[in-house]
Amino acid sequence: MISGSSRFRRTLLGIAAIAAASCFTKSVTADEAFPSRTITLVVAFPPGGPPDVVARILGPAMAQALGKPVVVENRPGASASIAGASVARAEPDGHTLLSADLSFVVSPYVVPTITYDPMKDFKPVVLMARTSLTMVIDPKTGIGTAPDLVAAARKDPSSIKAAHTGIGTPPNLGLMSFLQATGVEVLQVPYKGAAQAIQDIVAGHITLLCTGPSTSVELTKAGKVRMLGVTGSKRLAELPDVPTFAESGIDMGGMKDGQYFGIAAPAGTPDAVVTKINAAVNKALEDPQIRGQLEKVAFEGAGGTAAEFAAMLKAQSAYWKGAMAGVTVSSTK
Repeated sequence: MISGSSRFRRTLLGIAAIAAASCFTKSVTADEAFPSRTITLVVAFPPGGPPDVVARILGPAMAQALGKPVVVENRPGASASIAGASVARAEPDGHTLLSADLSFVVSPYVVPTITYDPMKDFKPVVLMARTSLTMVIDPKTGIGTAPDLVAAARKDPSSIKAAHTGIGTPPNLGLMSFLQATGVEVLQVPYKGAAQAIQDIVAGHITLLCTGPSTSVELTKAGKVRMLGVTGSKRLAELPDVPTFAESGIDMGGMKDGQYFGIAAPAGTPDAVVTKINAAVNKALEDPQIRGQLEKVAFEGAGGTAAEFAAMLKAQSAYWKGAMAGVTVSSTK
């Protein structure tokens, strides 16, 4: 005969076993079921800029690998912190992701009202691509080289209207690095995105902009803008006559290696989901057609593990924390 207490203990053990099995099944099912719906890749800038270009090249290939649509959604503003805050608050299930570029790690050091910590509230997923940073200018100014620009700025700083896309974004950091290296000052004009800024250069409203080759190369070839320099150790294959900043004697500091673009997910996203997204991006980058599309607009496919991207972001965060000390912004155009 089984005593009442024994039956009670067996009942408790049975309930515990069922609960444990249920939790395990739920966890496995959630990971295995991903993705169960459309994935949103949030870009912190308007359409047409380098982060948007990378996302739209890789998005369809990611969708093919994952079996669900990948939609690029642009949420510009506040030095990229609007997009970051929205994704940090999203359900950590892999269906809402952030296109993480240089501004991702810099924003906390320049936006005092920021509501998230990139190093704590996000989980790095994968590095997608790298590219140079270029400086282009209105050709009607008659300025032909970076040293010419320095001379013009020294003569009359207010005559040079330099666009950027918010304090702490790559165009701003490129401009800041140039000004620090040369000791000159210019009139700075904030924009929400590089595409609108470069349109204003073509129209003659703004003097110059630092931006990626995807935005500047074709306009340079068409003679609508003039490219003064490029970051990195080598010239662009598409424009071999344009010197690097280093060749012009200008040390671009933290921007000397250009820009990078990756993906980050909200903290708490299951590792298995991160692994699936990482694998989808790496698979896409193995496709010669995708790499060709990236190279056509001067991007270099990257890839690698989530741990490698995490280590890179950690190092970048440490560098820019010191470099941006004392620089703050409350809003952008």
